[in-house]
Amino acid sequence: MIDLKGAAFLLVAIAAGCGGKVSESASDTFEVTIPDGSAVALIVRDSIGIAEGDSDYVMGGVEGAAFGPDGNIAVLDCARGTVRIYSPRGEFLRSVGRRGSGPGELGNVTSMAVTESGSIQLAGAGGDEYGIHSFDYFTGEWISSIRTFVPPSCLEAAWGDRYLRKDISFEVRGDEIYLPVTVSLYEAGMEEPCIVFHSDTVLFDPTKEVELLELDWYGYDIAADRGGTVYIAPRSTHEAEVMVFDSSGCRLRTLVLPYEPVERTSDELEMERNILRAKAIASNESPEGLEPDPFKPTIRGLEVDGDGNLWILQGGPSTPTFSVVSPEGDFLYTAVVEGDPSDGSTWRFHIGEEGMLAYAEDPLCGYQKIYLLDR
Repeated sequence: MIDLKGAAFLLVAIAAGCGGKVSESASDTFEVTIPDGSAVALIVRDSIGIAEGDSDYVMGGVEGAAFGPDGNIAVLDCARGTVRIYSPRGEFLRSVGRRGSGPGELGNVTSMAVTESGSIQLAGAGGDEYGIHSFDYFTGEWISSIRTFVPPSCLEAAWGDRYLRKDISFEVRGDEIYLPVTVSLYEAGMEEPCIVFHSDTVLFDPTKEVELLELDWYGYDIAADRGGTVYIAPRSTHEAEVMVFDSSGCRLRTLVLPYEPVERTSDELEMERNILRAKAIASNESPEGLEPDPFKPTIRGLEVDGDGNLWILQGGPSTPTFSVVSPEGDFLYTAVVEGDPSDGSTWRFHIGEEGMLAYAEDPLCGYQKIYLLDR
């Protein structure tokens, strides 16, 4: 990623291509009621990854996992600069991309989307470009690279060959610098967004290094179903809201969840500290002195299952816990990972029609694995 502080003197305009614009339509606020009761168990049935041995199964630094259009599993290994493809049974099949600085080679790529049409979108350094790099999922062929001033993040597959992403720009207003942030829909290989679903502007404050780093890497949780419904949840330690949009960019409603702020334990603070340091190094920042927020985000993940239901990963519980709601916001059930993993507060998830994947950003066992879960 690009150093946000070092680049703050530059002025970059936000693209508004394809005639897309931010929706300004009114929407309903819908408060989701979560009753007390039993939860559905999510069971880890298998995993991919070993501590040492066969290099095809030793993970250097996982920054994404997703199901491909053929049901196989794509894993973005940031440290190795490649996407590895595994069968649903965990067998290594092939790699897409390789580490290097030449055309079609990858450097520090930190976000991935695998579209249902069969393209892999990667954000970060590739060849001599910082931006978005497209590969053919099936053949592994490099298709193109598109330069962006700051590499996008929060990439999520949408429908067809489209994907969602978050972009940050810079804007000078008098003596102050602002960071315009957009969440937009892109067609694979296109430079301009088709639709801008959400935009916000953050005042640049170089003394708030943790906030800038978290805005760069997270900022929002994003999901979309194959029918064109888009979900966006701003990362917050005190509010839990999910904005719901239709495929044209009109906001349909805002779901408000009854999540309360939760403080991190000392162990969770240390885990988050380790993650921040790793993210800082990957963003060419100094890892020294970074201290995490003492409170957890209220929401730390959104996914859509094969039935079109929205899975909202609660930020408070240490054991991964989801609130599952219908597209209209009706509560369906709670789902909890069985076994109370000790590093569960750093788990990240991907849910598709084929099932559920997860990995820990800061694994307590000392090495990363891709978990395959059933419900």
